[in-house]
Amino acid sequence: MGWSLVWRINWSIFFETTVIGQNYLSMLKDYVYPQFCRLPFKDSFFFMQDGASAHYSCDVREWLEQKFPGRWIGRRGRIEWLARSPHLSPIDFFLWGYLKNIVYKNKPKSLQDLRQSIILAFQTIDSDLCKKICESVPERLKRCIDAGGHQFEHLK
Repeated sequence: MGWSLVWRINWSIFFETTVIGQNYLSMLKDYVYPQFCRLPFKDSFFFMQDGASAHYSCDVREWLEQKFPGRWIGRRGRIEWLARSPHLSPIDFFLWGYLKNIVYKNKPKSLQDLRQSIILAFQTIDSDLCKKICESVPERLKRCIDAGGHQFEHLK
């Protein structure tokens, strides 16, 4: 099985309010989907999200089914994804911790510093690193199966 990931982050979205279904859907429509439409392989693309409340709203799920029919992964999606399975998703088991280490290394002094640190941290991610992380997914899935679906990170 081959794994690939295009990790091209050249724009950032910062919410000024609590993320709820309505503003999450606006973000998908206004920012994410237009970026997605520019990808050359969009017909083979699967959209994946976790089980956060904003991701689970009826409006969001209906929109995703219209734009990615049968090709979105998430809570109550056509392809169900466990809401609490951080050890299986590269975003969860790798990205957030990696970024946090970089962002807080210099202790941002203001909200603007924090935003700039986040943007710069994303720029440190290259395709070789993404490939390595994605290639680890099949082994992680096997370890999860061997653990009966239970957490396995503590098992070595």
